[in-house]
Amino acid sequence: MNILKTIISLVSIISIIVVLQVILFYVQIQNRFLYYQNDQNKHYSIRSLTDTKDIQKSTPSRALYPRFNLDDIYPNWTKKASLIKSQVDTNRRYLTIGLVTAKRPNNTVYLYDTLSSLITNANSHELLDIYIIILLSDFDQEWRKNISSTIQIKYPLEVRTGTIRIIGSFDWMYPKLENLTHHYIGHSESKVKWKSKQNIDFVLLWLYVFKMQLSKYYLHLEDDVTTVEGYIKVMRNFINDQKNRWTCLEFSELGMIAKLYRTHDLEALAKMVALFYEEQPADVTFLNFNPQMLQFSRIIRKPTLFQHIGRTSSLHGKIMLAEDRFFMGNFRKKLKGDNPPAKLLTNLKVHSGYSPGDAYNAGFGYFWSESSPKKNDYFRVIFIKPQAIQRIVVKSGIDRFPKDKFYNAVLEISSEVNKTNDCINYKVIGTFVNGTVDVRNVTDLSNEIKTHCIQIKVLRPQHFWVIIQEISVFLWR
Repeated sequence: MNILKTIISLVSIISIIVVLQVILFYVQIQNRFLYYQNDQNKHYSIRSLTDTKDIQKSTPSRALYPRFNLDDIYPNWTKKASLIKSQVDTNRRYLTIGLVTAKRPNNTVYLYDTLSSLITNANSHELLDIYIIILLSDFDQEWRKNISSTIQIKYPLEVRTGTIRIIGSFDWMYPKLENLTHHYIGHSESKVKWKSKQNIDFVLLWLYVFKMQLSKYYLHLEDDVTTVEGYIKVMRNFINDQKNRWTCLEFSELGMIAKLYRTHDLEALAKMVALFYEEQPADVTFLNFNPQMLQFSRIIRKPTLFQHIGRTSSLHGKIMLAEDRFFMGNFRKKLKGDNPPAKLLTNLKVHSGYSPGDAYNAGFGYFWSESSPKKNDYFRVIFIKPQAIQRIVVKSGIDRFPKDKFYNAVLEISSEVNKTNDCINYKVIGTFVNGTVDVRNVTDLSNEIKTHCIQIKVLRPQHFWVIIQEISVFLWR
């Protein structure tokens, strides 16, 4: 009997302890929830939309961003985002080109040049198979009105056919962009705020395109780029040529310029960029997104089709100097000589990313010095085996940097080597004229059957750096 009482007492005590633990655990959870909610509201709350009455008053936390559904927050938001009500064509097309534009200092606008380049470099049939979606991300209503009106005046046919669509961002979608703490060390507060807002700009644009499902593919551009004639056909061919799995095809090596995705992948990309909106810019996030989608290396079409032309950034005080070194418009078509295997040597300082081999290789690319040539500076091509050469063509300078060429230089060849296998007794066979030298019947000029080395030799100092776009060597057959 005493044992039974003892057991009952122990059970009662244990039950009381369990109940107290459950109550304590519940209180702790509530406290943690309130702390988290207050912290989230402090740093990441969503501002209410001043011109919308029916938006929900709930405040999503930052943790919800990867899962948010804008239809739950603002029903029919895609329709209300449109700034030109006459857009009615929703037929599915091949490609949507999307870009975000924001107000820049000194009323600088690159958008119209970008649109003109996209439209004039595509034919009328191609334009009927694309949409151009422009997101106006600044909240200045007068600025939005001016941009929209100008686009309708400049491109009435494209607006009327629905090829050009203009949408506006919503201020309720943005987290507060103050007191951002998770970002690259060394970035100023203004730059972090600018990049964080830009990330959400992209997210809104991508979710719009994903929701509307206007096309099979989506190409993301910036508002300050130019392109080349026939760019749509080149993109189609490159897409069709892909044999392996891909998520993103790139038609520019820069930033978030000319990144092509399948439209159905845009929601996933938007969620990932939104998740890390204050940690890193989208042009870093997309490099991490692609491997998650099982594309483990970049696929960049070279030569590239889009070039960055903007200098004045929407971030006050920031100057943008980035240019795509592989842009097709930079190049005259190479002659593509035989160019047998060779080593390339130069005492010129090499600009990073523009190696001597880029001038000699048959593909697109060029050599660029990071110093001005001085007297007796050289650029050498040393063949692995001596060659019987019929013609040599060297072109310096490119259309975008026409002054970066050889002004006082000669082309030399050598068929003799010393004990250390270095070429000696070079003979001059040509002089650069307007940055170019083209020598035919090389063996007749040199009285040598086979050539071991080719050398570009500088005769006098010059003020400009030098670009060697092409070295083409043609052999006797």
